[in-house]
Amino acid sequence: MGAMPKKGLGGKPVIMARGRQALLFIHGFTATPQTLLPVAEKLAEADFTVSLPLLPGHGTTPEDMANHSSRDWLNAALDAWDQLAAVYPNPSVAGLSMGAALALHVAINRPVPAVVALAPALYLRDWRLPFIPIMKYLAPWKQGVGNDIKGSLFREETYQRYRLKNIQDLLKVMKTARQGLARLTVPLLGIQSYEDHVIPPSCLDDLMHWAGSRLKEKHRLKDSYHVITMDNEYLKVAALMEDFLVRYMPAVK
Repeated sequence: MGAMPKKGLGGKPVIMARGRQALLFIHGFTATPQTLLPVAEKLAEADFTVSLPLLPGHGTTPEDMANHSSRDWLNAALDAWDQLAAVYPNPSVAGLSMGAALALHVAINRPVPAVVALAPALYLRDWRLPFIPIMKYLAPWKQGVGNDIKGSLFREETYQRYRLKNIQDLLKVMKTARQGLARLTVPLLGIQSYEDHVIPPSCLDDLMHWAGSRLKEKHRLKDSYHVITMDNEYLKVAALMEDFLVRYMPAVK
């Protein structure tokens, strides 16, 4: 389990170098690559090289994240794929929550062979959202949203608070992903729990409806919450991802 240091998370990018088939795996809002490690390690055991970048402003302090924007995160995702593709041919891309929206953005703008969206953050449902432009000045800090985990195997390292301004950045990432989905053409795997307290479960259904991909697969989990890479069914998530990637990633020598 990951403990929360008082002054910051000390997050860092992770690369699990194995075979020539590579996957860019992107973490979510206020989190770090640590959130993805249980699934990433299983994929590495299956001989995938897995790259887990650290998004700008994450893994440090909430104050640092407040200095970054949606554009930083969108560009960082594209840059991470470009760097991986310079070493490994045709990497696929995956992500959790906001990381799934970023993964979709990469798949729309780069020649990836396949994309995996876990608990995809495409929109939020909260009556308070229209008031953020005002509230970010009156009550600038908001309690963190991490550790929506049903089981007790893992604990997510994530910020315990964040600037309300960053919710606007999150919404911009979601909007960018939504607006590009009609142009998505590569095979798509989507996985989400029926019981997700962070991202509306309907996001998975809408992703399947809005995506332009001809090959689309959808799976629902019954014994997990939002952080499905650390929850009771993380092994199932890893197995579904492995099966999907083996089928749709080209063989590389």
